[in-house]
Amino acid sequence: MIKLRHSSAVLLSVFSLSVYAEPDLLLERLNKEHIISAEPNSPFTVDRGAAGEVVVPSPLAPVKLPAPTPDSSEQHIKQLKDQLAALQHEIKTLRKKQAAAIVKPGEASGEGDNQRQQLQALSQQLAQANKSGDALNSQLDAAMKKMSMQASRIEKLEEALKQSSEEKAQAKQQLNTVQATPRPQDAEQLQSMSNDNKVLQQQLAEAKEQAAASEEKRQLAMAKTAELEKQLAEANKTREAADAQLAEATKQTTGQSAQLAELEAKLKQSSEENTLAQQQLAELEAKLKQSSEQKAQVEQQLAAAQATPAVAKTAATKAASPAFSLAANKSEHARVNYAWGVWFAAKVQLESEVLKDIGQKFMPTAFLQGLQDKFANTLQMQNAELEKILSTLNKQVDDARQREITRNKKQGQQLLADAAKLKGAVQADNGVVYLVEKRGPGAAIGDTDVIRFKVDEKVSSGQVLAQNEVNTARVSELPMVMRAGVKKLVVGGRVKIYVPTELAYGEEGIPGAVPPGVTSVMTLEVLGIEK
Repeated sequence: MIKLRHSSAVLLSVFSLSVYAEPDLLLERLNKEHIISAEPNSPFTVDRGAAGEVVVPSPLAPVKLPAPTPDSSEQHIKQLKDQLAALQHEIKTLRKKQAAAIVKPGEASGEGDNQRQQLQALSQQLAQANKSGDALNSQLDAAMKKMSMQASRIEKLEEALKQSSEEKAQAKQQLNTVQATPRPQDAEQLQSMSNDNKVLQQQLAEAKEQAAASEEKRQLAMAKTAELEKQLAEANKTREAADAQLAEATKQTTGQSAQLAELEAKLKQSSEENTLAQQQLAELEAKLKQSSEQKAQVEQQLAAAQATPAVAKTAATKAASPAFSLAANKSEHARVNYAWGVWFAAKVQLESEVLKDIGQKFMPTAFLQGLQDKFANTLQMQNAELEKILSTLNKQVDDARQREITRNKKQGQQLLADAAKLKGAVQADNGVVYLVEKRGPGAAIGDTDVIRFKVDEKVSSGQVLAQNEVNTARVSELPMVMRAGVKKLVVGGRVKIYVPTELAYGEEGIPGAVPPGVTSVMTLEVLGIEK
């Protein structure tokens, strides 16, 4: 048998050099090159003239390996890395802006508004960063898919290599056949086989180099992908921390806004109370100034009385009499001031009812002493303490009055609603309800007529303001709600008029006379027409 000591590429090289040699010379050349060794009874030891028909195999077609396309994975990974760096820089910038946007307690409301706008802008930028992170994840998935395709391509190359190996074995087998019966006329086919084998070897070498390069790039791409995934995880962690800080900053801003609104409300209330207290103090100071003038006048009179015993006796007599006498001082100023004092005393009596409404007790002695001490500028309390007490008192009075107004208005609204449902009741556009109880049997009434009428009036809180009160007035000069009621009657007629708060005494009412926020109910009866 023939023992092959070299590859088929070497054999083809030998055949290419001896393509036109005689068979026995070719065998000698193969033995000399140590490519084959002839054993006894080997077919290569036959005589030259014993050559029979040689079966010439068909030439091998060169193997066409798929031409690899240039790999752009490295460039793509670089782009992903650049995008990730930009995303990290953006998140870092967001964190700085967020840190600067945290509102400190006690800052002005304007700064709080600016910070809320900054927080909204940061939220939008953070949403854009999240969108960029999602896009980066998609690109990473595409890179992984591309690497998977490269792996599939390598498998195809390996399959092509396997196929090339099989074709190589087939070529070797054909070469053995040729070696068994070599002939000069087969030189052209051997040359073609040699060329095909060279092409095959070259393509195989290129395929191996490309496979090695692809494997190296794949490993590099996997390493870079792992690094990108790590950086992306860190970016997501940073983004979550930024979200948490943003939520906390938003919560603080909301709490501070509520506190600021509460402080503004308290400040407004305090300002109103302070204004009222200042008005009251101004009134008291004016009264004290007037009292000081009166006191100076009395002291002058006492000094003059002490000049002589007779005057002293006269002064003692005056001490037992009032400090001021209208009989002794008949000027208009004296009469006005005296009347004003009486009015003020009446008002104090009315205001004392307010103290009772808020659970306080009116003490006339302490009240008068306060007046005297203010006039004499010998106060027994500090101004700060006085302001605090008056501020608290005003708040209590206002709260109690507001509760009373709310209660009275609710009662009045219910009274009007019930009255409007009564048979024969008519409610005007202004809310007044008229109920004609008796139209009357007498003559018609004109605007110029002077009528004599009787009025009963009470309010929704139950207080009676007038009963069987007879008055005379021209119809055209009556209040609007009364005039509209009279026009529905003739002489002898009677109408009940329900007047809402706004058209009656208003929310304030009449201190000491009419409660605040009440609805008025008048019963008007026309008694006759004056001639």
